[in-house]
Amino acid sequence: MPVPFFSVVIPTYNRADLIGLTLRSVLQQDFPDFEVLVVDDGSKDNTADVVLAISDARLRYLPKQNEERGAARNYGLARALGEYVLFLDSDDLLHANHLATLHSAITAQLARPNFIATKFDFDRAGQRRPSDLASLPAGQLGFDTFLNGNALACNVCVRRDNPALRLFEEDRRYAAVEDWMFLLENTQHGDVVQLVDAVTLTMNDHDQRSMRADNEGLVRRLDLAAGWMQQHLAMTAEQRKKLLARLYYLCAVHAHIDGHRAMALRYAGRAVPGLPANQAVALLLRTLVSNRTVQRVKQLLGR
Repeated sequence: MPVPFFSVVIPTYNRADLIGLTLRSVLQQDFPDFEVLVVDDGSKDNTADVVLAISDARLRYLPKQNEERGAARNYGLARALGEYVLFLDSDDLLHANHLATLHSAITAQLARPNFIATKFDFDRAGQRRPSDLASLPAGQLGFDTFLNGNALACNVCVRRDNPALRLFEEDRRYAAVEDWMFLLENTQHGDVVQLVDAVTLTMNDHDQRSMRADNEGLVRRLDLAAGWMQQHLAMTAEQRKKLLARLYYLCAVHAHIDGHRAMALRYAGRAVPGLPANQAVALLLRTLVSNRTVQRVKQLLGR
């Protein structure tokens, strides 16, 4: 088999109802030079039947025991053949021009970028909305950008021949935060993610997404990640302050969504010293009212 330009690594767990559409979106790419590696992280549903029913020489099905997405992504990366490896969640969709857009952006540069990404949008029950990347121009996203959060999620394409590449954290205690940790660790010494100004991927914003389905668990993982990040990242005092502010901001928001207002207020108090004044005030006001009130305000504002 010739070495492909791209390897698309798709970790999955019990997504038999969604992964067929995801695979169809990958296999219908305009750019043909790629392989697809589905890393089945111990699914207990009929994911295997869905994947194996697709007859395509570019598709490889790799079952393994359940160890969470960080380990599944590393497993796929270790078996990928492509010059670049694209990580895709098993409930999201590539637009037909996704790989062609990445290929054009990569080959247009004098030096191959280690990390590159396009923009994405969200689909919530058929309603499309932009992501936080929408207003950003094409250019470089570095460590200071990711201190403010991970607007890319795991929508990143990685050059495989990169000796400095840090792998995903495999400890399942950090599940749903490991992609943020990955980007911070790989940009802390000056490397960057090249952002392409094109929306070529749609994230399925359904209720079982990890960022929606378990707010209590996410708060616990974010709080735990604060310790990991301080241990693994080289930061100035100001960078540390900014990063912790963002982590505790997210903890406050997700605790509030679950109705834990006292916990949300405690996290908000820890976030406030590192937040801009307008964000600090907005967060404190949010934690002082009920989540139902917040949702009503969002509805009135059309958000």
